[in-house]
Amino acid sequence: MPAEVVTEAKQMPRRARYLVPRGFPRRGEILAACVVLLVLVHVLFAQLTIVVAAVLYLITKLTRWRLSWLILPVAAALVWTAAVGLGPAAAGFGDGPARVLSYLGTRGHQVSHLLHFTTAFGGIASWLPRQLPLALLTGAAEAALAGWLSWLHTDEWELPPARPGLIVAIRRAVTVRAIRSGGVVTRDGGCLGVVAATGARVALSWAEAAGGVSVCGSAEPEVLTTGFQLVHAAVRRRKPVLAVDFTADPQLPAQLAAVCADTGAPLQVFGAVAPGQDSPDAAACYEPFRHGDPGQRAALITAMLSWEGPGRQYRRSCTAYLEDVFELLDAAPGDPRVAVLDEVIHLLNPTAMRARMQYVPAAYPRHDALAERTRVSVSLINAEPATTAQLTRQLRELRASAFGSWLRPAGPGTAAGIDLGRAVTMRSVVLFRLGDAAQPEIAAMLGRLVCQDLLAAGAALTGIGVDADGLIWLTECGSLPRQPVTELIARGAASGLPVLAASTSAQVGAELAELTNALVAHRTSHDVAAREPVTADGTARPLRDGEFRLAVKDPQRLIPRGLAVRARTPALAPGAEPGAGPGAGLRPESTAGRRP
Repeated sequence: MPAEVVTEAKQMPRRARYLVPRGFPRRGEILAACVVLLVLVHVLFAQLTIVVAAVLYLITKLTRWRLSWLILPVAAALVWTAAVGLGPAAAGFGDGPARVLSYLGTRGHQVSHLLHFTTAFGGIASWLPRQLPLALLTGAAEAALAGWLSWLHTDEWELPPARPGLIVAIRRAVTVRAIRSGGVVTRDGGCLGVVAATGARVALSWAEAAGGVSVCGSAEPEVLTTGFQLVHAAVRRRKPVLAVDFTADPQLPAQLAAVCADTGAPLQVFGAVAPGQDSPDAAACYEPFRHGDPGQRAALITAMLSWEGPGRQYRRSCTAYLEDVFELLDAAPGDPRVAVLDEVIHLLNPTAMRARMQYVPAAYPRHDALAERTRVSVSLINAEPATTAQLTRQLRELRASAFGSWLRPAGPGTAAGIDLGRAVTMRSVVLFRLGDAAQPEIAAMLGRLVCQDLLAAGAALTGIGVDADGLIWLTECGSLPRQPVTELIARGAASGLPVLAASTSAQVGAELAELTNALVAHRTSHDVAAREPVTADGTARPLRDGEFRLAVKDPQRLIPRGLAVRARTPALAPGAEPGAGPGAGLRPESTAGRRP
């Protein structure tokens, strides 16, 4: 069911109303006559009032300020009147109209004076300025009346948004400056930007994020920047962050490296790191198959592979075979410098598996059971070689790829191997860079592997009653399988590893909005969530560039329009140039970020 948030948008927007009903006979002629009469009265008896009212009304319309700003000219008029005295001010205000009335009312000359009424304004330069104190007061009142009538005659959804007043503008400027200087950490969460209507911070608490956060929008830089803002706040709070990046943004590792260096958080980046652009010392290998229960390690490999097309009926048999392979590796380990996947590929050959069984010590507790299982597995493969054909082919392709070369034990020139459980306990930041358009199948395979390993790590933490107090960041969920993402979001609150899921796909964004507790929606070409406020005709109010909505299910709250503000990161990586490339939204600026 669509998530609902109790907001003012639940009420039907106000429809336009008219003092003179639109169906009234000869309505147009009556209104035109009233306007002409009103202007004529002002020209004859309140010349400065109509000028002041017109100026104040035009200022109100052009600036889109609220009518309450007219209190300022009213206050100025009252102070001025008090300064000159009420009697002189009233006399000055009535002097001009009295002259005009006296001229037009002269006995025996009414008709001729009416035809030459401009003579009544003789000496206007001397008496017109004396009207100003009270004309400012009456003009402000008439401008307020005209503004109210304009509001009354316009449908609510067609009214242009009011611009903030002076206090709001000052507050917004102060808040924006604080965020841009690196102030992304709030008392209990992270800051995304400012509320357009009030200038206050748009903050998302960690308690609200515990149920998952989805970020969606059509523009990738906006979505990526919002996700990075929350990650930035989490790192400054020394929360462990486990990120899976499919955007291939070249500046993301440099940004994370700068934030981690400023806070002292360890950083590990899976895969090759370009010297001069990112942080070469953070490059790390990843081999989750080396330790753990054989069944769990076998599940990692089967979850990683694609079982579409021919061979999918062999998945269960392959899982059982892999369990025997990993138990055999535990009982008769090989060279620790050799990648586990190379050992697995080697033992997928029945002859090699039979030979390895001969090296299992007789004192091994499960020697006889393992020997029998090995015999059964070998006979199965010999009888039907197609059982492991797809498994072998995909593993060989993976190891031959650029990504596969990093699925090995740590060696010279690389950081310690990535272990997600250890990363959580060490409060580390881990980034998996999987956005490789040249090898989409391999990138998808590794995405499935990381998701399965994240699920296993979360389950292990839940099993021992440990709250990880961290964050999982998925920069583009459209490249990941639905089931692991759904499970990660569902188990996030229990394990202490809530998911920050992002997508530029409208369909994926709508699915994520249903699964998570908080939704950050940027401008998009489609309606991505039922939580968005709608107008009377049922359409979502459009967002402009740099705007977003924040909707939270529990506790229920909605910020219909926020302005995204990008925080500066502490330092610019060597060789990086601000403003260039697809990830310009993440470019750091020149000032240093502040610690919370």
